Amino acid sequence: MADNNSAGGGKAKSGSALAWVIAPPIVFIAHATLIVLIIGMVPTFVAFLIDRHPMKYTTRTVGYLNFCGVLPYALELWQGANDFQAALELLQDPLAWLIMLSSAAAGWVIVYSVPPVVSAYLSVTSEIKEKTFAGRQKELVEQWGPGVRQEALGGAAVEEDEDEEVTEATA
Repeated sequence: MADNNSAGGGKAKSGSALAWVIAPPIVFIAHATLIVLIIGMVPTFVAFLIDRHPMKYTTRTVGYLNFCGVLPYALELWQGANDFQAALELLQDPLAWLIMLSSAAAGWVIVYSVPPVVSAYLSVTSEIKEKTFAGRQKELVEQWGPGVRQEALGGAAVEEDEDEEVTEATA
């Protein structure tokens, strides 16, 4: 049976206790900022609900960019009146909504556009490597003879090369 008092478990428990101690004063002091953050980060919450991957890559991508769009307005609250009325005024600004939502949309664009690009790149590079290895293998067979492939395979006969040699001889 595992010991619950391991070093990792102790850190998690103390971290959550610390969060419970720190969270109430922050909610009391920065309630207007929290309102802007919670409402502005709605696309991130949606991404969290949709994302089924255990590491939550979609949530991270959308969330980081969404936070970048919300942060200027949180900073604006911190520099001015940090009250409920100022938060409502920020949330009534269409430009603020455009920036917050378009930054989250940029995250979604990355989520949907980067994987196909990376997949195509990896496919092309693997084909290039395969052709390079095949050319090098052909050079080695020409230099050392067909027996070099049999020795590399542990003495097993290489049937596909025999078929290729027969088709090359008949052509």
